[in-house]
Amino acid sequence: MTSVQLLEKSEVWLRGISLDNANLPGLAHAVADVLSLPREKVFVTDVRPGLVVLDILVPRVELEDVTGKQADLLDALRAVAGIAVADDASVHSEGILGVIGTPREDVDRYLADARKLEDQIARYASRRVAVVSTGSELLAGEIEDTNFAAIRSAMEAAGFEVEFGGIAGDSEAEIAGMVARLSGEGFGVIVTTGGVGAEDKDHTVEALERLDPDIATAVLARYTRGHGRHGKDAVRIAIARLGWSTVFALPGPTHEVKLALPVLIAGLASQAEPRSLVEAIAKPLRATLPHHHHH
Repeated sequence: MTSVQLLEKSEVWLRGISLDNANLPGLAHAVADVLSLPREKVFVTDVRPGLVVLDILVPRVELEDVTGKQADLLDALRAVAGIAVADDASVHSEGILGVIGTPREDVDRYLADARKLEDQIARYASRRVAVVSTGSELLAGEIEDTNFAAIRSAMEAAGFEVEFGGIAGDSEAEIAGMVARLSGEGFGVIVTTGGVGAEDKDHTVEALERLDPDIATAVLARYTRGHGRHGKDAVRIAIARLGWSTVFALPGPTHEVKLALPVLIAGLASQAEPRSLVEAIAKPLRATLPHHHHH
């Protein structure tokens, strides 16, 4: 399936539709069913003579579900009580949903082109790495960020293009926002450093959980909550997936980042599953921790 973002252009115009005491939720449900969308995400927002406007409240759609569906959609509407559909009725959208009107004979070619384009973008993105450093002490310039140089030298040697993605403060929203933006800019790999500890100022893993509820994490060390500065009971690293981006949350100390990199690079090359890869990255890191104890 080829999933695409709607990018704010989510209105669909049905022209040549007249209503006579029609049930608007029923009309919206008929449209949702034809486009394989959740019924509660499709609404009628405007009705004028010969025109019905719908809004589709999903961030992305599967192209296969919506392309070339104009005839099916109009047929479904003909079956709804109180709706008259003119012979020259049509379906329009300014955004990606314009594909509903793709002529049936062109659908296969259109979808093949879209898949090819998606593969090309994913391949291009997969070589591009953005590095995000977290921590208010970095933002304030109190300490030097040596992680970017370490990541760039290891990953460029492995054939990646590495760019600095920015410094995020110690806030979940800020970290999540920066990672989401970089993913949208076509970085297939995003590496964050810092903010994975057990203190209450450590928010990186929680930020990534907002973006990927199925995030894979591995515990490096456990603590008793409330001891000293520990607001959480564990130091965790994580791997999240966001669109075609894989996001790695690594610890802040550069010697730990250097230990993680060879495993991370090998895992990307072998397309390892996040759960096994996060465990593999955790192994050399656990060995360095003074507090390491088995349960």
